[in-house]
Amino acid sequence: MIERFLKSHSLPLQLVVAGVTGLLWGVISLRFSPLWTFIALSGGGLILATLKRPEIALLGILVCTSSVVFESALPLVPVGVGSLHVPDLLLLALFGLIVLRWLVEPDFKIIRTPLDWPLLCFYGVSLLSTCIAVYQSSLEFDIARREIRVATYYLSFFIVTNLVREDCQLRLLLRGLFVLASIVATAMVVQFLLGASLPFLPGGVYTLLTADKSYSGVTRIIPPGHSLVLVSFVTTASLLISERLSLTSILCFLRWGLVGLALVLTFLRSYWAVAGVLLLLLALLVTGQSRRRLIGWGLMIAFLTAMLVLAALRDPASKAARLLMASSERLATLGSGETLGESSLQWRYLENRYALSQIPARPLLGLGMGARYRPFDPRLDQEEGWDARRFIHNGHLWVLLNMGVLGYLCLMWLSVTFLIRGFKGWRTISDHWMKGIVLGFTLVYLGLLIAAVVNSIFASWSWTPVIGIMMGVNEVALRRAVQEKPGSVADSGRAAPEEV
Repeated sequence: MIERFLKSHSLPLQLVVAGVTGLLWGVISLRFSPLWTFIALSGGGLILATLKRPEIALLGILVCTSSVVFESALPLVPVGVGSLHVPDLLLLALFGLIVLRWLVEPDFKIIRTPLDWPLLCFYGVSLLSTCIAVYQSSLEFDIARREIRVATYYLSFFIVTNLVREDCQLRLLLRGLFVLASIVATAMVVQFLLGASLPFLPGGVYTLLTADKSYSGVTRIIPPGHSLVLVSFVTTASLLISERLSLTSILCFLRWGLVGLALVLTFLRSYWAVAGVLLLLLALLVTGQSRRRLIGWGLMIAFLTAMLVLAALRDPASKAARLLMASSERLATLGSGETLGESSLQWRYLENRYALSQIPARPLLGLGMGARYRPFDPRLDQEEGWDARRFIHNGHLWVLLNMGVLGYLCLMWLSVTFLIRGFKGWRTISDHWMKGIVLGFTLVYLGLLIAAVVNSIFASWSWTPVIGIMMGVNEVALRRAVQEKPGSVADSGRAAPEEV
């Protein structure tokens, strides 16, 4: 019923909607300011768009959590004992839409996938451990609520699998993701050109420091959208070797260069190393025509890189030359023994030692999401300002600390299942573009497991919705590939076995 209403384009309905909209505009304009009138009508339009195209709301969540918008800039909506962010409301609305369509549409079935139980168990353990900690008064309720909110974005997986079912929906979501990554990358490049003295990305702009050496004029930029930059870089590389040379692939190559430059500007060595490893693994996985495309693109990249380096070195004082020098020196530290003595890694060693001493205290369920795991340490904390007693860079230890061994086993169950399905299933997809997407997302998640050793990826506001959406997209693509096979259950006109 809802679907039929949304797809209706009859003239009487359009006239009714136009009349009601005009009437509402007039009434609201008489009672409220033009700004609030605009906000109300924009919100109504967003609700209608979400009902018809839920993937738009998913992109809205990414705009709020994984772009150039920082959490502190988002407005809070007070509800009951706390408050919600705009993306929280979008997520709740999408889950409400799933329930509503399930109740009123006879043809709407809940989709089941092999990732459902691992993800629900992982999230369930996080809730259980946190509720126990709050009940025992070892964790403040407000802090627990904020941490659980971040973990809840993993559930965007179910939004994708249940509301993004058509090919046009899937492509709009993915193209929107790439557009958003390009916008983030463009903003990062502009910020680099302006320098740290004119930060329009507050909270994510720093002067580069490597091996305790400061680089004047070289700006390090890490907005929340750094997650989409890494995802786009690896996945676009997968797309380039999956499709034939065309105008679209040329534009794809330009996007790859843009997000690649943005990835350099993060100066996150763990991301650089992971990206390099994943590109090598990509070269090993592809065969035939895809490998020949890889060689061709590789030669073009080598030629263009050499030309750009020579042009930059003509003026050693230019921003390009300073960026080249700083990035090459930082990259060289990956294989240097002196890197182990850097202050940033020493902080991580201290955090890890504290964590390893605390994990045996509550090994099964952990301390709860957001609990303090160590005492105040002046080497890591400041008397006024940065208090990092709840924070740890190692994402794997973060899960063990907060959710115990049970939570970590659930995460590994989820991760292994996703990786096996991705690496086994991407070759079965006939659509070359979607094949590149599935392979790219699978490689990205493998890289995240590696990068999480030195980054708190699993607890990051900028990563949890991205991970949920990546997993959901892969499941939708793999399910559609099975349905499109001749003789499949879905092809015969009956309900697919994973629908209930």
